[in-house]
Amino acid sequence: MKIGAKYAARNTSSDDNMVPLINVVFLMLVFFMVAGQIQKADPIAVIPPQSVNGNRAETDPNIEIVLGADNSLYVDDVLFVMDDVQAYLEKQFAATVDKDTFWVQIKADGAISLEKLRPVFNQVRLAGLTKVSLATQLERGNE
Repeated sequence: MKIGAKYAARNTSSDDNMVPLINVVFLMLVFFMVAGQIQKADPIAVIPPQSVNGNRAETDPNIEIVLGADNSLYVDDVLFVMDDVQAYLEKQFAATVDKDTFWVQIKADGAISLEKLRPVFNQVRLAGLTKVSLATQLERGNE
């Protein structure tokens, strides 16, 4: 009988029940902050070549071209044939409002030779675009 009275006396303080709720909310906040940092994945796995330059672009590219080690070519996450890239680039450039900030990023696997990468740059050049960057990763020793 004393057990019931002991628990009844303890329920008079409602602040004790708020501490676990605050802990749960705080853990959820931390979880969503960490989970919110995830970026979208490339359509194929690409390991970019290494570079000693750690500079990053200030804005996201208008068009992203991904060239895999198996010679698969994706433009804005859509599988493309090399001959269709120029027309797509011209169409996207004509549709953009701010032509001065329009730029293309090429993500190519580090195992690809320059000879296999050259046709992609030719398609960009034939489309009349001059702002192009090649995505690289910073060397491990220079971090």
